[in-house]
Amino acid sequence: MSLLVEAFRSGLLPCSWSILLLALLLLGLRKQGERGEVLGLFYLATVLLAWLPLAGVNLMLDHRLGGAAVLAAGLALTAGRFRAGVGGAALVGAFAGATWVPCVGPELGSVLTRGLAEPSTAVLPLALYLAGVMVPSALIYLLAAKDAGFRRLLERPRVRIGFKVAAALLPVAVATGVHDRLVGELARLSNL
Repeated sequence: MSLLVEAFRSGLLPCSWSILLLALLLLGLRKQGERGEVLGLFYLATVLLAWLPLAGVNLMLDHRLGGAAVLAAGLALTAGRFRAGVGGAALVGAFAGATWVPCVGPELGSVLTRGLAEPSTAVLPLALYLAGVMVPSALIYLLAAKDAGFRRLLERPRVRIGFKVAAALLPVAVATGVHDRLVGELARLSNL
């Protein structure tokens, strides 16, 4: 239970904003009916890719060009009109999980330490932790589902164009290293 409390707290810290911002970008790019399943696939892919390094899997996403390509593909699929857009959410979630710098408190630190010795023991606690971190995202998605005014705001042409511009600039930020510096700075701010 203390892991979940730590996760809720971490969800509000700047180190978790990289996940929140990607989740919000997905929210802004999708139509109303697909937003719930998009967040679900985003979450599952985030958990999987955050866990893989504990299992000793070295990911190509550490390379800027590879990360930018994965992110661009995911955002393009997510912004598309086809069903593949839901798969794009999984690619964006994979990017989020691979590039996330966690706010490591004592509970998550314990999970990660145990996970290095026995990776299978870390899957469920890491999934629980990331569920707590993603509570702010889930609440915003719930607001979009329940509040007609917020939904109308998200559907305004200028707002949708803003999300598309942000989606187009994000892979450029990854390729140029701006994203890495931003995530590092958010992690640093969380430790103040």
